[in-house]
Amino acid sequence: MAGPEPRLIDLRTAVPADWSLTGLSAPQWDGVNYYRAPSAPFSRLTFTTAAPRFVQFRYQLFAPEKAVTGRVFLNGHLLDTFTFPAGKFVNREATGYTRAGDNTLVVEYLCGSSVCRNVPLRQYWSQVTLAKTSRARTDVGLGIERWILDAPGSPLSVQGTGKLLFDNENYFRFVNKREFTLSWPKGTRVLDASFQVSADEPFRVTVRMDGQIVMQKRGDRTTSVAPTLSLVGYPRATSLQVQVDCLSRHQDCARLYFTRASVVPPEVAAPPTLTTLLVTGGLVLLVLLLLAWGLRLLPAVDRVRG
Repeated sequence: MAGPEPRLIDLRTAVPADWSLTGLSAPQWDGVNYYRAPSAPFSRLTFTTAAPRFVQFRYQLFAPEKAVTGRVFLNGHLLDTFTFPAGKFVNREATGYTRAGDNTLVVEYLCGSSVCRNVPLRQYWSQVTLAKTSRARTDVGLGIERWILDAPGSPLSVQGTGKLLFDNENYFRFVNKREFTLSWPKGTRVLDASFQVSADEPFRVTVRMDGQIVMQKRGDRTTSVAPTLSLVGYPRATSLQVQVDCLSRHQDCARLYFTRASVVPPEVAAPPTLTTLLVTGGLVLLVLLLLAWGLRLLPAVDRVRG
């Protein structure tokens, strides 16, 4: 499946002319990698996107003797909080969706519960990836919609996985628990649901509906598990449970891709109200009366013609 076209902005050594970066030093070299040193309690990156975009910010904070917490905000909304251990190099990604127009990404630096002071702090591997997004809901005809999980404003939700990430080709989430749950709003009639689970080792996928196993299949490094599950027999269901067992080591081996569902949305699937029934019944009765009146008039018309 073709993925969105990404744009990678590498901020380690340069900043695009139409972008602004404050609160970080000019690029410096440690003999192995470039880094920037924070010059304020937070850094600010401002940029513009013509339309909403998926954004993935990758960075690394390093202090030799003190743990440092990075808090990443996009347009005032907290995307991620992570504490980088002292003396260790750990990469971190924060993800979200931009808005059309101006956007501001802020990284706040904390040492404990307060801002870092007199701490030799370095920020490595600062990169931003921007990718086009899909529509969360698409009308496919006959009152049916296609819902996509990995899109802004999606009615679908998932619990038991990590944040949405981008691998430069496709969106995915790490399955960081043994089971994840895909949910949808009450009143939605889900006709089918599909997804793909991939891993670098042998694994087993078990899908349950209302506590009953509806599918079980194995995969491995070269074979993904990508079912399309008919849910027509479960009109009142609001979720399905997927168990992923990693068969070679501990959990966290799997990744979730391409989660979507074909649905009759609540506004279409909802039963008719009393008012709707009365109006519809009245119209039907009126049509029947008009037909009966027309049939009574036909003999009289024939007599006049005769």
